[in-house]
Amino acid sequence: MITFTVNGHPKITAEHKSTLEFTKEEHIKGNGDCILGVSSNHNVNDLNKLSGRVIFVMSVDGIKDSFEATIPKNHKLADNKELVIRTSSFVSERTYAIASTKASINIDRKIVESLKKGKKIKVTVYEK
Repeated sequence: MITFTVNGHPKITAEHKSTLEFTKEEHIKGNGDCILGVSSNHNVNDLNKLSGRVIFVMSVDGIKDSFEATIPKNHKLADNKELVIRTSSFVSERTYAIASTKASINIDRKIVESLKKGKKIKVTVYEK
């Protein structure tokens, strides 16, 4: 099980229909409609130890939302700043997992509102 935190940001819209992202950047540049958190403290080496189908649980202020995704076989996240989860099967160096059951638009709107207010959320990832 891997746990990390991300901060919310006023520019979070969570309206993307096929991806969601956590970034180590402190600000959202441009559209960023897939971003669910900034200033992420995720550790790429730790995340790359997980494999297969994984479950993500996001929690803030007693509100939880979860989704599943698959880490592609023999794939390692290569990007140090961006952690992208996709509903599609597209893989790049920024991709951590594919075949996600949710994109940013599907995340509980109460969590999204907390993120827009700048709240810190906890993300837990574990193998199914």
